[in-house]
Amino acid sequence: MKPQFKKRLPEAGLKLTRLLILGLAGVLAGLTACEQQAEVKNFEPFALPKSYSVGKKPSALLAHDMNNDGFADLLVTNTDSHNLQYFQSYGNGSFKEPLEMAVGREPMGVAAADFDSDGIPDIAVINYGDNNISLILGQKDGMFRKRGSISLGQLRLPVAIGTGDFNGDRKADLVVTLRFDKLVILLGNGDGSFKLAESYQAASNPASLVVGDFNHDKFDDFAIAFNGVKVNYIRVYLAQGDGTFKPPIKITGGMQATFITKGDVNSDGHLDLLVTNPLSDSLTLFLGDGKGRFESLPDFAAEKTPTAIVVDDFNNDKTPDLAVANKRDGSVSILEGRGDGSFVFPHYNFPVGAGPRAMVGADFNNDGLTDVALLLYEKSILEILMRKIEGVSTIGTHDE
Repeated sequence: MKPQFKKRLPEAGLKLTRLLILGLAGVLAGLTACEQQAEVKNFEPFALPKSYSVGKKPSALLAHDMNNDGFADLLVTNTDSHNLQYFQSYGNGSFKEPLEMAVGREPMGVAAADFDSDGIPDIAVINYGDNNISLILGQKDGMFRKRGSISLGQLRLPVAIGTGDFNGDRKADLVVTLRFDKLVILLGNGDGSFKLAESYQAASNPASLVVGDFNHDKFDDFAIAFNGVKVNYIRVYLAQGDGTFKPPIKITGGMQATFITKGDVNSDGHLDLLVTNPLSDSLTLFLGDGKGRFESLPDFAAEKTPTAIVVDDFNNDKTPDLAVANKRDGSVSILEGRGDGSFVFPHYNFPVGAGPRAMVGADFNNDGLTDVALLLYEKSILEILMRKIEGVSTIGTHDE
């Protein structure tokens, strides 16, 4: 049966609350991040999903062109299978059977960049059970070679990893957050090796991180979301250009957030940040000013237990929208953006299956539209949602 988008209408109590707020605060209240709209254009951006089996308890998902063919491939870490799977794209929305690579115990996150300066992407995987990083180097023939593991010293239980150039030497570096209030910077030497540079106190239970240049100084920065009990803030770390970072900027907003991502949601040329708040079924938007500062807006409603966000234009109006994975009701919802940092309510739900968690966006068939891939944790499934063009979309097939 063809999946249908469903309008999610607000409950009567929510309507009354919003009317009261508007009555008290007037125009200012109308500028909240998520606004109600009487009529919403009906659209269905995704075709029927295509599914692939993955390992036990998939934990992380990354889209990256691993073989320099111009098509986004997929990397999946599987916690209980203790491995990494590489899904090579055919370039038409379908993927080859995965190449499985052994890593350490309980892999929790993955990053990709050219760590050895040979022009071919490589892979770094954090292993929660071994307290180290598996480094896998890409080869010219499209295969991979495991270089070994990178020790984190006395630091334990890595939970998230990101890559960027933190010191301006054009060599890929790493940032890793650890379960108990720490993070560490590893500066790349450009030959596939790293040096443990700095460790920082991070606050309660860092859950997710995102790397980006938040102040336009050409050095990569990063931001962290925390899911510690009653933690209601994120922290932004701005690079100083030498591999060290300024004291973190604490920005109040959200509550026990589990995921953080970036995107320019108000089209002002500056990166903004978004987090998921599963306990309150809400999202929080932090508007960036391009100088490393962010303004936290009021939380706005999502579906049941939001777990991941992709920022892109999903209704072809040249305005950024949000695709949100919802764990409890097994859906991806689309929140249409107005272009000013606010979003239309009600939104639309696309059923995908039980327990979606990690989700990424990329153009998997080279049609110029961002598609979506997500992991169904409970069923160990990788699901591909291809975008439609003017209501029609097909997923390519390939006979090996």
